Amino acid sequence: MTARARTLLLLALGLTWLVVPALLFAAQYPTWWVWIAQEQVPMTWFQSVTLVVAGVVAGLGWFVTGLLDLRHRRGLALLAVGFCALAFDERFAVHERLRDGYLAPRDVRLPLLTWIAPGDFLLLLVGVVGLVLLPVVLRSMREDRWATALLVVGVLLACITVGTDSIDPHTWSVEGERVQQTLEEVLELGAGLAFLGAVALRLLGMLEELGARARHVQPQVTDREVEPV
Repeated sequence: MTARARTLLLLALGLTWLVVPALLFAAQYPTWWVWIAQEQVPMTWFQSVTLVVAGVVAGLGWFVTGLLDLRHRRGLALLAVGFCALAFDERFAVHERLRDGYLAPRDVRLPLLTWIAPGDFLLLLVGVVGLVLLPVVLRSMREDRWATALLVVGVLLACITVGTDSIDPHTWSVEGERVQQTLEEVLELGAGLAFLGAVALRLLGMLEELGARARHVQPQVTDREVEPV
């Protein structure tokens, strides 16, 4: 049953990654980028929902690790907090507001990183923090190789999106920027779905183990509970 649930979950996530951008593309064609490439549009809303669900599932996983008395719980707690924080940023465009309202007007840059536009380095710093904490997270996922693989896929996609997002948009043509931003958002959605799949698979594995432990627990019958014939 668990194997079937895992397969259906992976199929659903893959189908979602294909269908959501395609529907948003078709809904606004020929201005296909409007609901995908811009901020605070249906694409960013769906991304934020995906991250919130991933955060909740990671939180449930952290709780179940306590029931199983497993080690390495901190990684799931970090994922729960991190996903919810990213969802908040995605929904309300927090780092974009900081960039456009405070950092860019003051020409704040990172030294040596000349390809990054003023103020456009906040997500890059968040990505660095995430990579530093990645070993802690991997320790919480390593019991499930499929969950670990999906987590790695999510990290790779996130690194690509953060890297392309840091490139100064003024170096692109208008059409080029639309294509670049659209592909970036699609990859960002893929990263969120991969993260959701990773924590969901880990949770499914732990629930299966919890059920197996419960089935093997036999009730203890004391002498007082044995009634005379």
